[in-house]
Amino acid sequence: MPRPRKQARLQLRTERRNGESVEIWIIRDGSHYERTGCLGSEYAEAERRLADYLAAKYETPTSRDPHVIAVADILNHYVLQHCPTIASGKQEVDFIKQLVPFWGSRMLYDVDAAGCRAYAASRLEAGVSSATARREIETLRAATRFYVTDRKVQFLPSFWLPEKGTPRERWMTRSEVAAFLHAARRRGNHHLARVILIGIYTGTRTGAILRMRWVPNTEGGWFDLEHGVMYRRGQAQRETTKRRPPIRIPSRLLPHLKRWKALDGICTHVIHRDGKPVHSVRRAWANSRTDAGLSPDIIPHTLWHTTATWGMQNGADVYQFAGFLGMSVKMLNDVYGHHHPDHQRSATDAVSRRPGRQL
Repeated sequence: MPRPRKQARLQLRTERRNGESVEIWIIRDGSHYERTGCLGSEYAEAERRLADYLAAKYETPTSRDPHVIAVADILNHYVLQHCPTIASGKQEVDFIKQLVPFWGSRMLYDVDAAGCRAYAASRLEAGVSSATARREIETLRAATRFYVTDRKVQFLPSFWLPEKGTPRERWMTRSEVAAFLHAARRRGNHHLARVILIGIYTGTRTGAILRMRWVPNTEGGWFDLEHGVMYRRGQAQRETTKRRPPIRIPSRLLPHLKRWKALDGICTHVIHRDGKPVHSVRRAWANSRTDAGLSPDIIPHTLWHTTATWGMQNGADVYQFAGFLGMSVKMLNDVYGHHHPDHQRSATDAVSRRPGRQL
């Protein structure tokens, strides 16, 4: 059987320009070479040119033979046909970008548990966490199942997934939050201080907080200060498994919001820096965390854990609190139930009670 043709890919070529040697990216597709117009230092742009090239020449395969169906075609089909229809489509595309270098030139028949283990090992060597490697392989599995079902291919490979990591349960004490806020403000990271306060009091994920505005919009949530309601989802945004139901703004947060809005004037974004929207707080978070003397395991998602933990410690009604956080009652009890003052009370009472007597 002839060797299958490799997928079109980027390749560095050295050329002479004005008497100097320069490296440029080209697209190699079998015996065909095409210039990208990108220098060696412009890899991101070269990748975009390659993506445009592949999209322009892409033809849906008609064969149902797993020996000739390229994984690259499977992933491309998933990106074009399925990702635009789901709320997490952008994240799935990001995972696929990581899958292509390893799997792109392989055939469907070559996908197996051994290949998944090799892929996970390569990602761990690159410094990626086991959880991320697992999530990427899950995307490969989803893309394969989607293609096999859609194209009626009579072959489904076996997959292997790294074990799930231990769920994060790190939460901050009130003194740690106070130190974090003080460090952020001292550095001038007032936008981060807003993220921390909103996250702590509402249990809203950081991505949703960064999209919050003072007025209704289609791209993110907004604060209705007149009626004291926080809408955590834009009018055109799909609901996902990470639910973002509207909530009553906590009384401790409302005065902060009113003060910020008065300071912001015509600025529509709640989280901004010098009037410009903020898309990431990664650097400000890391610097302020170090200044506050907090450990590296304090990550943005820790705000969510802190909200859940504080609420349960204060004896919140489980059903109302689960709705406030946008999670199921079962998940709230399973993950945070041990923080509640009533946790296992009936069991401990039963052990303490003398036979035939009541406490």
